[in-house]
Parts: sequence; structure tokens; C-alpha cells
Amino acid sequence: MAWRPEHPITLPDGRLVCSPHGLVICGYCTVDYSFMDELLADDDDDDDAETSDYSDSTDDDTDNSNGDMISLGTELRVGTGRVFPTKFNPPNPNDTPNSLFPLGRSESASPPVDRFIRRNGENDQFLVYTDGACLDNGGQNPRAGCCFVYGHHGRYTSFPLEKKGPTGIEDPQTSNRAELRAVIAATRFRYWLGEGCRCLVIATDSEYVVEGMTKWAKGWMRNDWRTRMGAPVKNKDLWQCLLGEVERWDERGMRVQFWRIPREWNTEADQHAKVAANEDAPQRFGDILGVLV
Repeated sequence: MAWRPEHPITLPDGRLVCSPHGLVICGYCTVDYSFMDELLADDDDDDDAETSDYSDSTDDDTDNSNGDMISLGTELRVGTGRVFPTKFNPPNPNDTPNSLFPLGRSESASPPVDRFIRRNGENDQFLVYTDGACLDNGGQNPRAGCCFVYGHHGRYTSFPLEKKGPTGIEDPQTSNRAELRAVIAATRFRYWLGEGCRCLVIATDSEYVVEGMTKWAKGWMRNDWRTRMGAPVKNKDLWQCLLGEVERWDERGMRVQFWRIPREWNTEADQHAKVAANEDAPQRFGDILGVLV
């Protein structure tokens, strides 16, 4: 079994550090908790963002300052704030992905496919595990990889994080970017509706991804993608891209939900993401499309 870092320690000021070394960014533990600096600054605005309805649209020409989204498959889009995903809440606190989403067969696909499908008659809910990792995170030679797992027996996709994001601008290799990129890839991998999926549950151990998508992004958008202190939100291009995917699927009749799971439940995706981090990173952001998988 792959080595996993300990759970983080919360300091008195609310910041997170790794347990073995007390570092915010630790290359050995492959963790990056620097996002908490932004979140702590934004915390005063969280309640207002959570209870208010966001109705203004994001103008692609003005808000997407890094350029147009680039894609080789279905056109990428910038999220407007019309739809935000929700958290998946298991009916029982003891429920696990394995107990709620065992491997099942979708006969709606042609040919039929094996997926993690919700039991107890709710067979229109599918689950995909995602993870991202970065070797030498915060160091001189960071290398990031991504993975999502959609079934047993080798049904996973892993890849190194591209050097350039969806807007064509080069960005640093970090674990946070890799985690976001893995989710984007998972949502674009298949035409999930064609398999009978009406709700895609993203299972990840990343608080950054889950809280960012379901809570913090509302406040960021209200503040023109800046923190309460006026600093630009990191990884804005990927946040916008992922919000755009959520909106695209919602328009077609499929919801996207996020389930934050313990690290020990996400070992397969983590292992493959770390292997992918050692591969040569491509320059350009591109799609990975699943065919007959």
C-alpha cells in the first residue's frame, strides 16, 4: 500500500500544517495547505456568500483576463455562477463509497459498462474517485500528476499535469492544480448521460476542491475573483473551467456533487497520480476522451 501523509494539524490561527514536519507546503508529504491563507482572509464573507443567490453572469470578454478557453473536444466554457454544485451527504455516517457505490453494470451504455453505481434503486448516480499529487511540491522542480478511477480492474485514467492551463497561460505545478485538473478531466471523459447517469458524484480527499466548489467560489465570484484582502484567487482558470463543466452538465440534465472522503479511501487514485507526476508534462491543456471503456 502506498505511503500516505498524516492528517494535517490545525494551528491556533487556523492555518494547516503537515503533522510530521509542521510545514504549510511539504515536498516529502506531497501536501500544500497554502490555500488556507486565502480562505482565512475570506472567512468573514462565507456566511453571506452561502445564503445569497448569485444571479450575475461572468462576462467571458472581461472576466477571463488570461484569454479564451482552449479545448480539443467539447468547447470549454467559463462558469457564470448560474449553477454551483452541492456536497454529497451519505445517508449514514458509517457509509463508504464501497458500501453505497459498489461496482455495477450500466445497460444504458452501448456496449454495457461497469461503473461505481449507487445501490438501493438509485442507479442513476455514479461515483468517480479523483486525486492529484505533486512531487517536490513548492520546491525547485515540482512535478504534478492527476488521476480519476471509474471502475475496477484498471479502469482509471492518469496523466501528468499540463504546463499550460485552459487559457494557454503557463502556471506552476502544484498539488492543488492537479486536484482540480483531475476533476475537470473526469467530468469531460465520457458522455455520462449516455450511460444512464443523472448525478455524478466526485469522491476526493481534497478539502480545497470540495469546499472551493460548493462554498468558497460563490464569494470569490461576488468579489470579482479576488480574496477579501484584494489578492487574485489562485487557479482561477481551473475554477472557472470546472464551474463551466458543472453548468454544461446541469443544462443537459445531470448534476455534479462532491464527496470529501478520507485519504485512506482514495489510495488507488493517489498512487496513479504520483506515478503520472514522473512522466513528461505536455505543454498544452487537452481532453482525454474515453471510448469503449
